[in-house]
Amino acid sequence: MPYEIGMIEDMVEQINNEFTEVVHKMDKVSADKLGLDIRAGHSLWVCDDGIAVTHDTDRTLQYYGGFEYIDEEDRTVIGDWVFYSRNSERVADCLDCYQETEIE
Repeated sequence: MPYEIGMIEDMVEQINNEFTEVVHKMDKVSADKLGLDIRAGHSLWVCDDGIAVTHDTDRTLQYYGGFEYIDEEDRTVIGDWVFYSRNSERVADCLDCYQETEIE
């Protein structure tokens, strides 16, 4: 086998670190800025393409934010992160709400 377990783990860690860097360049907001119940999360990151949360925060976002109904193809897990795509109507509505509050 050309790859060993250690090499795969190193690759996963590298990808996770790179995604973390990208996420931290996004706007950090609380759930209420997205039109959600504040209990859905205090640290969510948004960009034009979607919403990112830590794996630890994902459960509360699903429960209090209604994200448990988002289709699998609009939800991606990358290391310690979960990314929800704007392709989901629920996510698009949240992003639109955020953009409206930023304009005011």
